[in-house]
Amino acid sequence: MASSALHRTPRSLADDLRARTPGQISRLLWLRPDLMSPWPTDLSQLARRTAEDTSVLEAMQSLNTIELRVLEVFACLHEATADQAISGLPDEADRVRTAIERLWAMALLWGGPDIHRIARAAQQTFGPFPCGLAPASHVDPDPALVRSAAGDFDESVLRRLVWRDPVHPEAHPILTARGEQFILPREAALLLRDGAYLPAAQPEPEHPPASVPAGHGLWGPIAGVRYVLTDLAREPLAWNPSRGVSRRTLTDRAESMSVPVDDLVVWLELAAITGLIGPTQDWVGPSSAAREWLDSEPAAMWSALIRAWLDSDRPLVACRPDDLGCLTTAGRLHCSLHRTHVLRVWPRQASLDAEGLTQTLAWQRPRMHQALERVPEFYSEAIRLGLVNAAVATPALSLLPDDVASAASSVPPAESRNSLIVQPDHTVIAPSWVDSRIWRLLQDIAVLESWGPMTMHRIDPIRLRGAMVGRSADELLDQMTQASKTPIPQSIDYLIRDAARGSAVRVYRATMVESAPQDADTLRDLGLTQVGEQSFVTDLPVDVVNSRLLASGLTTETPDHRPVGQPLEYPGATPLPDEHAVARIVGHLMGEDAHTDLTAPALVPARPESMAAVCEAAIAGSTNLWLEYAAGGEIRTDLVEPVELRSGRLTAWSLTAGRTVALPISQIAAYGDAQ
Repeated sequence: MASSALHRTPRSLADDLRARTPGQISRLLWLRPDLMSPWPTDLSQLARRTAEDTSVLEAMQSLNTIELRVLEVFACLHEATADQAISGLPDEADRVRTAIERLWAMALLWGGPDIHRIARAAQQTFGPFPCGLAPASHVDPDPALVRSAAGDFDESVLRRLVWRDPVHPEAHPILTARGEQFILPREAALLLRDGAYLPAAQPEPEHPPASVPAGHGLWGPIAGVRYVLTDLAREPLAWNPSRGVSRRTLTDRAESMSVPVDDLVVWLELAAITGLIGPTQDWVGPSSAAREWLDSEPAAMWSALIRAWLDSDRPLVACRPDDLGCLTTAGRLHCSLHRTHVLRVWPRQASLDAEGLTQTLAWQRPRMHQALERVPEFYSEAIRLGLVNAAVATPALSLLPDDVASAASSVPPAESRNSLIVQPDHTVIAPSWVDSRIWRLLQDIAVLESWGPMTMHRIDPIRLRGAMVGRSADELLDQMTQASKTPIPQSIDYLIRDAARGSAVRVYRATMVESAPQDADTLRDLGLTQVGEQSFVTDLPVDVVNSRLLASGLTTETPDHRPVGQPLEYPGATPLPDEHAVARIVGHLMGEDAHTDLTAPALVPARPESMAAVCEAAIAGSTNLWLEYAAGGEIRTDLVEPVELRSGRLTAWSLTAGRTVALPISQIAAYGDAQ
């Protein structure tokens, strides 16, 4: 295990950390990212921060049932060997050893290679009687007398004394007096337990296997947010600075957009936390970042939405006017942290509902009580984001939250040609994953009538006449022909050509200026056209007019001007550490020269199907590897200390470069053992 790297038994946690390798310090920071804020100045300060109560309690929230049971046994024993912990638990020996290794990596246990000790703050969390056992009395009782005396107790009382609370108010031959209380000695309790420190744990929940669904549902948030941006560009949404968007406003807008209210709330929240929409005075409209997002590739669009969702403490499905309020800056404490843990323990290739997910989280994170309460909420979010289809996780969810970029590659490409079905009754059927060019065409000529994976649009004569400004009937028909699977019906051809023959009412963009009589000459000198005694118009934009008037010494006021929406400052989680930050900290703590220039031996070509097993064996055995891999357009050969393997991505400390490297195992070309 990892502690085998130590050459002597450490006298303290600080002594333990000083003896650890750069890769082991790197893994500690990955497992406990709160230790990085603020940066520790040296290993002594890192040790003090590692032992603090708040940091220890936060670290214990990420322990699963087996790890928590192992930690409780060490809290009972204070210090012990791995074999002692294994003998006291009715769990699989390999799982116990793995738990001890991870607890040591998290510095909740320290010492080694033989004796391990528990961190003081971790021991205190289990109360005065860890494992329900009193302190050791170092007296060996007679087994026959103990079992005989135990028969005098009521069965329920005896069970409580033996397994939960060793304190009893009355004297008994089997009990020992301590002050005004009577306590069941540890040695007697272990006899009655047959040597077990804890009863058998509940087995990890199992869920029926299922085939992994396709990823077209991942287009749901992209298409929904795109529709919201398109609609808000036409007509902003009424907004109150303190209460957000009202229930009536949401209902009316959802009805006009022909979408469910719940879906509209999710899209608005996603757009808001991503910074694509924001308020301006009493209205909500697209921000300056909306156009760039709309013009990006589907994978980049999805990635921007999901990154914002992962980092935000705003729950998507609970943002109602009677709760947090849609488009407000309220949030829920640790919502992002809990969402991250739920995603990490979500069973892959299994069918499960919200109740099944709750059972899994209760086993994987038994101390994370608030997250358990939020599981139905997170499950609903995953469905609406297309991460879950028919109760089964998609490939994208299996990569979250640690590798958003790879998860984004699961998004199917947009339909760019032959995606529409244009029907003679003036309706157009289209998948929601059409590209932005086709989407803009549909919005120019039609009104959406039904929403879903397949959307239905009805060609609107008013919108169609507006779409003919600046384009001919043949141009529009050619665009529709390229996008349609079937020939354009004759009725649609007639409709488009008829709209082209009608003369559209031309509307010019104008700025109206009202002034006092003494300012009229100045306005005329600036080129404004006078249309009334105190009224002037110009085709210049409002901001240009304002700047020219201010330069002329006139004070301006534009009460009706609506600027671009300014994104709200939403509550967010502490950013997860990145490999560069961890590398800088470890290099600072271990010395800037923490690298080596050894020559690599002959390497073995890597096989993708077995490379994961090689990395896992190196992590479990704390052995180094030589890796040849692709990075930044070049081929590197490094001696690395593997730290963690998750979602097909290896994180390791490069002894050659003196920094953290993170790479998909598919990029590893060759490997070799380090002698």
